[in-house]
Amino acid sequence: MKKNLENFLAWLLHKTCLHCRIVILLFLGLTGLSIWILSTQFKVINDTNALIRKDSPIHKYYLEYRKEFGVAEDYVVVIHGDDPEENKKAALEVGKKLRELAPLVQNVRDRLDLSKLETHLLLYLSIDDLKKIDSEIDGYVKALKEQPEIKLDLNTVLNQANEKFQESYLRKHENWKEFIPFIDRFISILNQLADQLEQKPNYQVKVQKSSLQLQDKDMSNLKVEDIRSILEDHEFLSFEDGKLVLVTASPGKGASDGQKRTETIKKIRQIIADIGMEYPSLSIGLTGEPVLEDDQLQESSKDSLNSALLAFSLVSFLFFISYREILRPAIGLIVLAMALCWSLAFPMVTIGHLNIISEAFVAMVIGMGIDFSIQFMSRYEEEISGGKTILEALKTTSKHTGAAIFTGGCTTAIAFFTMCFNDFIGLQEFGIVAGFGILFCLLSSLTLLPAMYFWIDSKIGLNRIRQSTIKTTWTTPQWFNTVLFFSPRGTLTLASLATVFFAFMIPKVGFDYNLLNLQNQNLDCVQRELELLNSPSRGMISALSVANNEEEAKKRAKAFEALPSVAEVRTLTTIFPEQQEEKLQIIRNIVDKLKDVPLDSSKKEVNADRLKKDIDDLLQKSEEGYKTAQKFVAIAPQAKEAVDIFSKLIPALSRIQKQMNKLPKTELNKRLSRAQFEIFGTMESGLLWLRSQDTSRGVTKDDLPKEVLERFLSPHGKILIEIIPKENVWERKADVQFVNDIRKVDPKVTGTPVQNYEYIELLRKSYTEAAQWAFVAIVILIVLRFQNLLYSILALFPLVLAAIWTLGWMGFFSIPFNPANIITLPLAIGAGVAYGIYTVDRYSEDGNAQLFSTSTGKAILVSGLTAVIGFASLLISSYQGLYSLGLVMTIAISFCLITSLIILPQVFYLMSNKKKKDNELTIDLPAEETLANK
Repeated sequence: MKKNLENFLAWLLHKTCLHCRIVILLFLGLTGLSIWILSTQFKVINDTNALIRKDSPIHKYYLEYRKEFGVAEDYVVVIHGDDPEENKKAALEVGKKLRELAPLVQNVRDRLDLSKLETHLLLYLSIDDLKKIDSEIDGYVKALKEQPEIKLDLNTVLNQANEKFQESYLRKHENWKEFIPFIDRFISILNQLADQLEQKPNYQVKVQKSSLQLQDKDMSNLKVEDIRSILEDHEFLSFEDGKLVLVTASPGKGASDGQKRTETIKKIRQIIADIGMEYPSLSIGLTGEPVLEDDQLQESSKDSLNSALLAFSLVSFLFFISYREILRPAIGLIVLAMALCWSLAFPMVTIGHLNIISEAFVAMVIGMGIDFSIQFMSRYEEEISGGKTILEALKTTSKHTGAAIFTGGCTTAIAFFTMCFNDFIGLQEFGIVAGFGILFCLLSSLTLLPAMYFWIDSKIGLNRIRQSTIKTTWTTPQWFNTVLFFSPRGTLTLASLATVFFAFMIPKVGFDYNLLNLQNQNLDCVQRELELLNSPSRGMISALSVANNEEEAKKRAKAFEALPSVAEVRTLTTIFPEQQEEKLQIIRNIVDKLKDVPLDSSKKEVNADRLKKDIDDLLQKSEEGYKTAQKFVAIAPQAKEAVDIFSKLIPALSRIQKQMNKLPKTELNKRLSRAQFEIFGTMESGLLWLRSQDTSRGVTKDDLPKEVLERFLSPHGKILIEIIPKENVWERKADVQFVNDIRKVDPKVTGTPVQNYEYIELLRKSYTEAAQWAFVAIVILIVLRFQNLLYSILALFPLVLAAIWTLGWMGFFSIPFNPANIITLPLAIGAGVAYGIYTVDRYSEDGNAQLFSTSTGKAILVSGLTAVIGFASLLISSYQGLYSLGLVMTIAISFCLITSLIILPQVFYLMSNKKKKDNELTIDLPAEETLANK
């Protein structure tokens, strides 16, 4: 088989040189066609859905959701500022401008119109709060009904209090049922009056807001203005007491990926920039999964192009410097460029696009594809300088080095093709594109390259070619080999110790599942996403469940809310108040009580003298009552309750008395009037508001904003449930816990947390399996190539050693694998094994352990450095995924070079010495026997 391969390559070379012009024209035509295809059909996609098998259950669930609701993940505009009102104004401006982008965006959610809920707002209180309100208004209702001419004001309330503090009233136990609710409210009124007289700022009610969640908010003690303020706050998606406001919008139909998505994001960013000029004190930015994906695509595409240009430039420079001439290296680079054109056009014809994974193959193919041209050119120059003709030199090169190139190229291509044996479409596409890219480079190096050498060198003439090759062919001086082989056993011992050390480091290598860590951390969208993750909003990432009806949605929502890893659940049923029928009965009772009560919220005058007298009397009664009650605390429970009441009353009354005695009459009247309006004007307006509540029905879908219905209700009546995680599910541990929990409620749950949970693990598993298949395939190829067990093991020896060192190095420096650099597992195997093959192939040919005394050592070094350059060029990437890939592959290829050019030759050196000793022994023995016989 080895002989047949060598003879086939020699025959192919002969035919190629014989028809060199036809071969060159044929490949030029193919290159022209490729350039035309690239100019008309070139496309790179970053749609995660296109990287996954269509029949994947997880993918099917997600596609069903998108089809049912017609939306994708949202754009999220983040507005941060210290002034909540200014934040809201900016949010309204953003929403207005986003709507003008239709049809590129849809379902803009800036301010939700919750006005229809105001007449049903009491339904969002708990039953206990409603009962408290019902009990509190009894005293006011009773007084206003019994004495319609009396209005709610400071004088009236103080008069009522003095009457209730009569000993005859308090001694009757049944009166305390009415007295306790009255006194709680009365103490609150006194403290408000004291604050007004002291001119303390009004107490600002702070309610933790969350989008569309009004239940269980304590509104029983709030003014009507406060209640309306809370309703207005819930009209915005706001957090941190209004300091963080979000505006969301869904991509329009047909604008969720590709160029339209990129165009949409640019327009949204321009809107944000313009509005940011109007509100310089606010921080406004854009994030969301479509933005993260698109920025990732733009960053990786830009970095891939820059890396490819840098790699090609550096490889060209190294090529010219190493061979100290222009012509033949230039021909090698031209052949490489033509092969790259074929490689890029191939996926446009077969697949239709590159994806965010497969686009990285360009820099890799440059680094590894030039390897074949270097090996071929180096051997060709060696044979020419040794005295052979152009055709003889090409045949010898093709027969021997060509066979090694063929084996090395096939092993590298197979390493890529093994990536096709998995369920991850994105990885399959990468395997196909990169595998054929290597084969195209291999084909061009074994056909087009020798054809161009034969055609051009024949015109130049053999003598001139030989003179130039003698100048460019270089080998290392003898002292280098002396140093290199100073102590083969010592070098192998050091290598063994390094291997043992790195082997102990391998278990420390982890896997980073967090996709945000692959992004450029300086991108605004990444920083905004991290800002949201660290805020009460917990980011906009959520799992999604689709229920068939309201009853199913309500049941599921309650089950999701009970899970320890769930922070919040959003759906239609969580917007509807709970226990509506039971609450309606209490609300009807409240409204009925207030129906015939005369209410007037107009401003009334305060009788300051009478008020001062009532305060003095009440303070005196309270102090006396406190002293009397203290005497009976030990024997009467009611006395203890009286002590508690008086201990709250006395400080408030004392404050009022002190201020009234201190203030001039004019100022006192002004402050008392203001206090009365603040306390009782709003109180009466509150009673009026309570009376205005709709008791005919509960909250229905007709009361909800259009944007909410569009978000949570599909045209077919299905209901969406958003499940918000409690922890950061970009991190694997939190994601696993969250997905495992929610799947107990709904096995068909979908969304980004679920997709990350499934697909990143699938990606990791696929690359691991690809590496195993690559190694098996490479072993088979190497055995077939050398047909010698020892040589096959030695060809694999540098690769195995380099793999252990690379993994150990990663463990020692705490560099984890991630969804981007995990590709190095099969890739390093395919790329790194070639150097071992070249080394063993040359040793098996001439038995010379000193590789650098031949062209092979130089060729392996230069080709290895070009591969290192190809991958090291990725280190300029701001996209951390490409950076980590470039870092790991640079180290892996460097270790492969060290083990192939330094460690493996030590083994050859020892083998050569042993062979010499054996030969000397077999030569000397017959001579000794002859002498003995004589």
